[in-house]
Amino acid sequence: MTSKTIYEALHWASSFLEERNLEPPAAELLIRHHLQVSRTELFMRYRDAITPEFFERYEKDVLTYASGVPVQHIIGYEDFYGRRFKVNKDVLIPRPETEELVLAILEEKKKLFAIEPVHLVDIGTGSGAISVTIALEDPAIHVRAVDISQSALRVARANASALGADITFFEGDLLQPLLDLNEKVDIVVSNPPYIPLHEEKELATHVRDHEPHLALFGGEDGYDLYRRMIEQLPSVLRCKALVGFEVGAGQGKTVRKMLEVAFPRATTEIREDINRKDRIVLAYGDMTI
Repeated sequence: MTSKTIYEALHWASSFLEERNLEPPAAELLIRHHLQVSRTELFMRYRDAITPEFFERYEKDVLTYASGVPVQHIIGYEDFYGRRFKVNKDVLIPRPETEELVLAILEEKKKLFAIEPVHLVDIGTGSGAISVTIALEDPAIHVRAVDISQSALRVARANASALGADITFFEGDLLQPLLDLNEKVDIVVSNPPYIPLHEEKELATHVRDHEPHLALFGGEDGYDLYRRMIEQLPSVLRCKALVGFEVGAGQGKTVRKMLEVAFPRATTEIREDINRKDRIVLAYGDMTI
């Protein structure tokens, strides 16, 4: 096998993926992972030669991605809010849209509580992306995180330890661990499973076959987890509180109505993501019923 340049290897991989209607940027992500370089460094090294052995390893990963395995599972991580989080088949891969949920929580927390120390719980923490990020971005927030999956909690704990976040983790179903301890919090945040079961066949292979169904599907209509959490919320929220949910496109009005019915004194709002799709539903202020 003749040696190739980095540019030639990347061009081959990008063309290969594009021909199969797959995401060409994955080719760049994979080669950067193998080279351990930034995007700028990659551009500067375009004409550098690579060994046939390097190309074989790279080609293998490109073919693995083309078979349906998420690129994040191949490289073992995903970047979120400027930090690197370990991911695997046991947790949902953090999405850029969820960064907007974190930002909304941090912004509203400052408005509602100023510099008061507050207690927050992240329900369905998965990789810990939300809870770890919030703990590191605002040390005045005391963070708890809950997940029903022991495997997911192992990943979340590893990420918290690696990034230096002080979080108390609980294994349990939604808010049940707090109910069992009779503890109250000021903020509840969650990116729960919200895909309706009937949409399973419509999902891309890399999502349907490689990400945990426990973290994807929210019952027949997609709202099961919201209903159950909202029933539990009055027992765990303080009088002045903040709730932030991520929702699927088109679900914002329904989830907002659920919160309005449960907390008629609260302010509620829907926020769109960068693609102008409803993505975040907030309820805050007077949460007495």
